[in-house]
Amino acid sequence: MSASAHRHFLQRELVEMDNLLAISADDPIMALALKNRKLSLEKEFQQAPAGPAKPRTVLFFAGPPVMGSQGIDAQFAVEAMRPFLEMVKTQYAAHKFGRVGARGPRRDESEARLFLTGLPRGSFGLELSQPQPTDFLAAGQLSEVLVELTEVLASAADTDERFVFALDKVSPRVLPRMKEFLDVVSGNHAWLKMQSGELTVELPADRLAIARDRVGSTKTTDRNVEIKGTFRGATLDSWRYDFRDQAGETISGRIADDVETAAVEAMLPLTNHNCVGVFKEIKIVTRDGSERLRFELLKLMPPASNAEKV
Repeated sequence: MSASAHRHFLQRELVEMDNLLAISADDPIMALALKNRKLSLEKEFQQAPAGPAKPRTVLFFAGPPVMGSQGIDAQFAVEAMRPFLEMVKTQYAAHKFGRVGARGPRRDESEARLFLTGLPRGSFGLELSQPQPTDFLAAGQLSEVLVELTEVLASAADTDERFVFALDKVSPRVLPRMKEFLDVVSGNHAWLKMQSGELTVELPADRLAIARDRVGSTKTTDRNVEIKGTFRGATLDSWRYDFRDQAGETISGRIADDVETAAVEAMLPLTNHNCVGVFKEIKIVTRDGSERLRFELLKLMPPASNAEKV
């Protein structure tokens, strides 16, 4: 029995104890036994683990595709949900493993599976969640992913500066699906409110159009660069690294997705040593000209290798 199911069982038992106590109020012996049983159940309930957080997001829609709180255009719902769910699965893989390939299957994407578990009122809502998660870590990570995506969508409707900083939280593979999602919602002149965790974001039609244009017009260019400095280490779980250049500035970022695990393991002995880092410098430029640089680590060369090259 999962932790969540066990807590539900104890809750039902406590309700039943209250009912029995009400019935046996005139029987002191029975009442005493039931009170002792209730105390034991309450203690067990307090000590029982709460179980995994429930990943949940609600998308409320209004506007032409929606008939008040009575219904939503089915074709619109299908077209909007497809890229949204793809965003979730892609970002889940990137969040869990620190990387996700530019194309093809995503590792453990089945753990990001969401169910349509409710149709909340207030315009028309689609509740997506995992009603009975059993893996605490996976559920917690998926909950964080839903909040991350909500934050990025909100930033896209705000300013270029906020948007380019928010992009650091998501995989580049998320952006095309985000554009598809916004194309569907904004293209139908709909209004969107999202609730993920404790975060609620409201995006009326005019802000959705801004978000769609900002995401669609964001351009990226890249080139390989070599930087001398000190390698400060990497983490295989998060697929991230730290590197301090000769000016003392710390560069933090992701290891490139196509770098093999064995290659990263070979870098680790260079931690706290001088070396030359080869990076993919990615420049993100928004519609209004705001820029953000990312550095993906490709490989490290010890100083000796660099001297031979020179």
